[in-house]
Amino acid sequence: MQFGLCYNQLWRIGLMKIIKKLMQIALAVLFFSLLATSAVLADDADSEGWQFVQENGRTYYKKGDIKEKAWRVIDGKTYYFDHVSGEMVVGWQYIPFPSKGSTIGPYPNGLRLEFMPMPRWYYFNQDGILQEFVGKQVLEAKTATNTNKHHGEQYDSPAEKRTYYFEDQRSYHTLKTGWISDEGHWYYLQKDSGFDARIDSLTVGEPVRGWTNDNSTWYYLDPTTAAMQTGWKYLGNKWYYLRSSGAMATGWYQEGSSWYYLDAENGDMKTGWQYLGTT
Repeated sequence: MQFGLCYNQLWRIGLMKIIKKLMQIALAVLFFSLLATSAVLADDADSEGWQFVQENGRTYYKKGDIKEKAWRVIDGKTYYFDHVSGEMVVGWQYIPFPSKGSTIGPYPNGLRLEFMPMPRWYYFNQDGILQEFVGKQVLEAKTATNTNKHHGEQYDSPAEKRTYYFEDQRSYHTLKTGWISDEGHWYYLQKDSGFDARIDSLTVGEPVRGWTNDNSTWYYLDPTTAAMQTGWKYLGNKWYYLRSSGAMATGWYQEGSSWYYLDAENGDMKTGWQYLGTT
């Protein structure tokens, strides 16, 4: 009985190690595949026989009965055709980064892991052309009713305008995420959702407000301007100290000749008697 229990435990541990190793290998291959994307966009070199076609109010790029269903460079302009329907897209699109993806396996047990590039936000004009924005742009706000639309499809463009930041051509002008400095202030743009279902894809690239955690460090962004805050802040009837980097301080903090103790987990300033450590 003991032997059987020990064997089962070892088997489970071994299986988990194998799965973890496979995931590490898969992620590594995916990373390097994303570094080599220069050849994954079909271009004019194989354009013979291909043409734009209008069918039932939608636009396709076809050669006979074959529809393009991916990224495509046509006459020096970049388009994207829906990977299912082949319809040309317009406006805000949350679509895969232009890479072939990766396949790991098969293994002796038949296991095969397939990874597709993570989606990113891009902006196409009403003619379906990818807008090669770089840096700061003021555009129509991303909403549930005006994103992932196809050419010829009706939608209500919101009157609200927002500021967005774009990467350069090396990242195919995708929407920036993470920390960005603008006019003397730091902002945090919501990162890609990845496998985290708690993050709404519509918020990706939008300025975060209030508390946010980045790499296990807490920061506080102004609820109105979204600018990163520093120094002492009185929030929710508690005092916090945000370092010059914006990081929330914890533990002992000295300011001048005064010492303060900030909760080791929550960061709120403590007053009165506190039991700290084991002495």
